[in-house]
Amino acid sequence: MVAMANALMQAEGYRSERIGKTLKDARLAAANTALVELQCDVALSLAPFFYATGRNHDYLTLAEEQLANCADLLPTAYLSGLWATKGIAHFNRGEQPQAAEALRNALDLIDRVDPSRRISFAGADQRVSTQDYLSGSLIILGFIDAAVEENERLVRNVDQFDKPFDLAWRLLVQCDLCALVGQYEELLENATKIVEICERHGYTARRSSAIRWRGHARSHLGELDAGIDDARESMVLWRGQGVVFHTPEKACELCGLLLRAGRIEDASQMLDDVDTLVFDTDEASYLAECIRLRGQIAAGRDDLMGAAHLFETAIATARRQQARLFELRAATQLAPVLARQGRVHEAATRLQAVVHTFNTRYPIVDLIAAQRALDALSR
Repeated sequence: MVAMANALMQAEGYRSERIGKTLKDARLAAANTALVELQCDVALSLAPFFYATGRNHDYLTLAEEQLANCADLLPTAYLSGLWATKGIAHFNRGEQPQAAEALRNALDLIDRVDPSRRISFAGADQRVSTQDYLSGSLIILGFIDAAVEENERLVRNVDQFDKPFDLAWRLLVQCDLCALVGQYEELLENATKIVEICERHGYTARRSSAIRWRGHARSHLGELDAGIDDARESMVLWRGQGVVFHTPEKACELCGLLLRAGRIEDASQMLDDVDTLVFDTDEASYLAECIRLRGQIAAGRDDLMGAAHLFETAIATARRQQARLFELRAATQLAPVLARQGRVHEAATRLQAVVHTFNTRYPIVDLIAAQRALDALSR
């Protein structure tokens, strides 16, 4: 039953009715045995279903119970899986320091496991999914060089990943980093490869993510309308599965492109839809970004006081979550609003303070945008 659930995740996404029934049956069967490995296997398979329904805290309770009661009885691969799924739940809740710690624990354990003994998580090799989320968490935390190192670590192990689903997921990690440093031609190439793999094998969830990155690349290569179309298709595919996790992230991508096109009302409606979707869940990984985009909408309507308040709220949210990348973005957009209010020195001082918290050798697009804002303030 667990193997069937993993196969269904590849083909149908993480919240299909068949997955729910299969996992419910598997959990009942495991509960009636003394086999801790089987119980853990079911718990790991339940993780994506919990994420998809926005019940990350509930999953943390389940994972921590398994770690407390069974850690000494489980094979290393399963123990690593519990730490990884725990880390992803923290990631979804916007608890990035806890996410990074748990995911590092998971990878340290994976290093002790022969590749032939590793387990599948959400349909993929456990190393791929774990390093993907660790890289994403480190990026949000602002540890860019460490994120790049994790990506390189994954690439070094690429020969171990001969399954197309693993390859597609590994290429998605590359997409994150290409977008971060503005390598849009390479981003488009990788996204196109993922789309081809997914269309060939029917991977709906991965196809949605690939189309999102294809749109991001196109928008920066002079095809803004095509980029918007891709981002919208990505959202339709993803939300068609009824999942909560990653929905705000995909919505923020589309909103950003709509705002670049001057389509303020469309962007505002998109954020309203996302608020409705996640209101009763604990999905908070992109909360600061959603607030920042509302600030950008207010600024576009010449509501400077409203924009400043929203950017300040986004900064406070990012600081609470230790999401330095999101703090940088909000501070960069707050600066010109403060300048328009005659607070040029304050704007420059505050933005410079955030910029100085980054120590990276990579020219990430967000730092370049911040420096341009500082240059404009100095003029």
